[in-house]
Amino acid sequence: MDFKAPFFVLRKLRYMEADLIIHALSAGGEKFSFLARGALKSKKRFGGGVLEPTHQALFTYQKPFGSSELHLLKDAQIIHDFVAIRRTYETLEFALQVINCIEKVSQQGDSNSEVLYNLLGHTLKSIETTEHLDILKVQFYLKFMMQQGVLTLEPWMGPFLKAQIQNHHELKDRQDLLTGKLTPLESRVQDYITTATAH
Repeated sequence: MDFKAPFFVLRKLRYMEADLIIHALSAGGEKFSFLARGALKSKKRFGGGVLEPTHQALFTYQKPFGSSELHLLKDAQIIHDFVAIRRTYETLEFALQVINCIEKVSQQGDSNSEVLYNLLGHTLKSIETTEHLDILKVQFYLKFMMQQGVLTLEPWMGPFLKAQIQNHHELKDRQDLLTGKLTPLESRVQDYITTATAH
C-alpha cells in the first residue's frame, strides 16, 4: 500500500551504487528514514534535486517490512525548494544549521512534535527574504531551545520568544538587545545538539 505525505528533507546518504538513504521530517515532527532505490539514476522519480536537504517534498512511499526501519521511497515531488536561501553564503549556512538542529533532535516514533515541522518551515521561508538575519537567528535558537525544554529564560528574551518567526522584522528596533548575545547562544545550541546526539 502506498502512502503520500509532505516531508522536509533533513539529510541524504549515498547507499550502494545508485541508492540513497533519506532522513526526513514529517508534518507531525517525526523523523522517517527512507530507502530511495536508484535515486542517483532516476530523473523521472527523483529529478530536479528534489531530495536535497532543506527541500519540502511530497513523498510517495511504502512502510517498512519486517524489522527494517527504512521506508521505501517510490517517488518525490517538490513542494518548495526554498531556492532563495542560497542567495548568500550566510543565508545558506544558517539554513543548513537549522536543518542540522532539527535533524539531531527529531526522533523516530515521535509524531507529537509538529512544532518542529512548523518551526523549520517558517524559519526557511523567513531566511529567503530576511534583511535581519541576526534577529532571525536569535529567534530560531531561542524557540528551538524552548521547544526542547532546555532554555533558561532571561528578561531580554521575552520579545523574541513572543513574536512569530515570520514577523521577525518587527523586532528590528530591539536589535540593541542582541549585543553580545548571538555567539554565546549559538555555542549553547551547538553544545546541546552535540550532547543530544551522544545520548
